[in-house]
Amino acid sequence: MQTAFRCEGRNCIISISGRITIDSAPALRMLLLQHLDSAASESLTIDLYEVIYVDTSCLAVLLEILREARAQNKTLYLSGLRDRPRYLVEAIRILPLFNEVARDLPQ
Repeated sequence: MQTAFRCEGRNCIISISGRITIDSAPALRMLLLQHLDSAASESLTIDLYEVIYVDTSCLAVLLEILREARAQNKTLYLSGLRDRPRYLVEAIRILPLFNEVARDLPQ
């Protein structure tokens, strides 16, 4: 798993690529919490376009980050969810919990 981070105004965007598994999920959790806790951000967008595989540990991280964002009155967006990761999120019926945005983010 690899990540890239940028801010556009008060929205922080984290682009993730590769595989998110039980091995990489703890590092992802820490990274997302760190950027969510930043006073500079009012919202956090997680761009998953380049993610080719997720397991349930990724879903647990996303749900935890969503809960924390709501506790801080911040907005969490998912972007670029496709293929197998989208299928897993839809299969367990958690996609409606998230704000999903079209991937029109510059590379």
